[in-house]
Amino acid sequence: MPCEEVFAGLCYGDGRDKPADPAPGIPSVTWSDLAVFRPQPAIQYMQPDGWMVVGLPTNFVAVIERHVVAGTLLGSPADVRFTPQAYRWRYGDGESARLGTTGASWEALGLREFDATPTSHVYRASGTYVIELDVEYTAEYRFAGGSWRAMSGIIVLPANDLIATAGEAVTVLVDRDCGRAPAGPGC
Repeated sequence: MPCEEVFAGLCYGDGRDKPADPAPGIPSVTWSDLAVFRPQPAIQYMQPDGWMVVGLPTNFVAVIERHVVAGTLLGSPADVRFTPQAYRWRYGDGESARLGTTGASWEALGLREFDATPTSHVYRASGTYVIELDVEYTAEYRFAGGSWRAMSGIIVLPANDLIATAGEAVTVLVDRDCGRAPAGPGC
């Protein structure tokens, strides 16, 4: 989804400054009003760290959770709750993916290194790539601990960029299990 409107440097995906449906006695709030509340940016990392093997899966992970930012909204104490909904990776090789999961490390998934994951990507050519991640958030607000009110649309915030190099792998035959004999030939 392209950035259609920007408030305070953040992209709002629906491009409309449409107020949320207020309850009686609750003021109408627009995305412009929420511009002073900034979501936490995600942090992305990759496995292996900083390099890829051409033809094998590289695992990408975003670290971010739902969070609340406190402040003043329309002159009253308020909270805004940001919930990550989707993760848009651009892998630097012309391919991209929009996923509904942050991913997890190979270890947390119970997988071996270079196994495919829901957030992995396979590079087909050697080179240096910049991997970009944008996170799409929904937002809700409340005044003085009241009920949460949802905003329509999303806010998009970039995470940190990664720069990594993909190269060809040279395989080595080993004499025995390197886990049991780490000093063995080829380990």
